[in-house]
Amino acid sequence: MMRLSDIRCGQLEAVRFSWFQLPHAGTGLMLVIFFIGCSKSVPKADLKPPTVTVVSAMEEEITDYDELVGRTEASETVEVRSRVSGYIKEIHFKDGDRVQKDQLLFNIEPDLYQAIHQQSLSRIDLGTARRDLAQSKLNRSKTLINANAISREEFEESEASLKEAEAQIVAARADAERTALDLKYTQIRAEIDGRIDRALITPGNMVTGGIGNGTLLTRIVRNDPIYAYVDVDERSILRYLRRANSSSSDADKSTKSLRERQIPCSMQLADEKDFPHEGVLDFVENRVNAATGSIQIRGVFRNENQFLTGGLFVRIRIPVSEPYKAVLVPEQSIGVDQGAKFVYVVGDDNIPIRREIVPGPQRGNLRVIKSGINAGESVIYRGVQRVRPGKPVDVEKGAFPSSPSNPAAMSGMDQNATDTNRDVTTATPKSKQ
Repeated sequence: MMRLSDIRCGQLEAVRFSWFQLPHAGTGLMLVIFFIGCSKSVPKADLKPPTVTVVSAMEEEITDYDELVGRTEASETVEVRSRVSGYIKEIHFKDGDRVQKDQLLFNIEPDLYQAIHQQSLSRIDLGTARRDLAQSKLNRSKTLINANAISREEFEESEASLKEAEAQIVAARADAERTALDLKYTQIRAEIDGRIDRALITPGNMVTGGIGNGTLLTRIVRNDPIYAYVDVDERSILRYLRRANSSSSDADKSTKSLRERQIPCSMQLADEKDFPHEGVLDFVENRVNAATGSIQIRGVFRNENQFLTGGLFVRIRIPVSEPYKAVLVPEQSIGVDQGAKFVYVVGDDNIPIRREIVPGPQRGNLRVIKSGINAGESVIYRGVQRVRPGKPVDVEKGAFPSSPSNPAAMSGMDQNATDTNRDVTTATPKSKQ
């Protein structure tokens, strides 16, 4: 009987199998054995270790910050309204100009107010003439009363006439001052230095005057300095104040306002990667909003070039710690396994070891590591998904993705992060150390 091992693969031979030659086995089982025996042997593949890129964990002096979302607001805003009614005669500025305090902006036709003022002045002259006449009558009455030529009643009437004339002069002068103000208000001037809005009404149109309900003509804003308002939870504001108190004497802790404490802050615009605008916190509301549990604070920033304007979306960064040494690794090197975070550390034997870590605040595209690895250890940065614990890898040295001492390192910051993720860090610039 021909054995299955004698059949060579590739040869087509008619092999007969008898039911008596199959020792209690089915035909299907024999066919499987036949084809297994005919299969060609496949050479074992030469598997190479995966290639990974590593970087050395960096130690850098950093500071923890809170990042808050807010908006800018002009330090001064004036709504220019008409105080008297009339027709606009002239406009003395161009839309968007920078104006100085007391600069003439609008002219309202003054003719009517000039005439009313002249009437008021004439009443003063009339009152003066009446007073002089009453004084003359009183002087004669004094002579006659001494000679008993007039009654006491006539003498008292002369005195009353003089007092009445003097009172009319006072009233006429007050009325003249009022009409002089109305005449003055026909020339509308800037109340502050700043940038003016467009004219909301053109010459020839009627405006209505009044206290509080006068026609709005334009607006002026002062943007130097400029304010940035943000809402902060009460825990954060307490942390800022306690940190400021730690550097103050006991006598100053309860008396100093937030402005006097000079807590630094920095600001980032929507199109900026860093926080180049330096300022200080100068105001905090006097009570916490019970509905939201937050309190509003304000940062003040210089704006000498008038680049910043009100209503801009900004991020405010406030330091919450003193500078300290910290280990940083690329965010990309951190893996997550059922909530636990880890990195792979490679030693001299090129065998990756999984390390559980306690991550700290994010700093751009880097992450502070509170515990788990030490500075200088090689951490897998690229190729993490190809790593098998205990299996060797081919190691390539890579460059650190960004330098903590370089402000451009903040380019990795997620601009869509919300203000609830506030703990961030940054390296202390070398120039300030």
